[in-house]
Amino acid sequence: MDVTLANSVEEFFHQAVTDALSAVDLDASEPAGWYLVGLLGEFTTARLTDEPLGIKLAKAGHSPGTPGERVRALKEVGDTSLYVAGFFAESLTHSLIDVDYYVGIGQSAYTQLARSLGASKSIAEVYQELAAKFPRFVDALAALRKRVTLAELNATNDISRLYEIWLRTRDEWVEKKLRQAGLIVQGTKVIQ
Repeated sequence: MDVTLANSVEEFFHQAVTDALSAVDLDASEPAGWYLVGLLGEFTTARLTDEPLGIKLAKAGHSPGTPGERVRALKEVGDTSLYVAGFFAESLTHSLIDVDYYVGIGQSAYTQLARSLGASKSIAEVYQELAAKFPRFVDALAALRKRVTLAELNATNDISRLYEIWLRTRDEWVEKKLRQAGLIVQGTKVIQ
């Protein structure tokens, strides 16, 4: 979906999340999908801090602060882990801290968060789902990031770059974009 065709950022993210969940064949609950929409909206303006997430998680788990402060800290760790692992996995491959670190930290944060909220709160079910399916949600955000990047290439009319990506991946979404650009894809040839 093109951002210029959406009526709001929320609408754009909702369609993008829906497409990404479908692309990775993840059966997520509607509240979990909307949670991702909100998370993406928050990260359009939020800045990532330099404090290691492992330290934040440890502080949140042993914090003498109020329950509200603990919930906020655990949510921040879980959300940041999910966002970083989903959107920046490629850049983590050459780092001392890899995607598995973020997956472990995020799952732990969401698990603790669900437990601290208790079974009586419906949001606890969302955090339980995020914890249980954390790697799959990371895959969904990675698919979303890929599509946004490819859409940017399409928007700048870098058709040759899209075609190069299609040659390597045979991605159906890239093929669709090539067709929309007026190209017919047959085998490994593009005919205009």
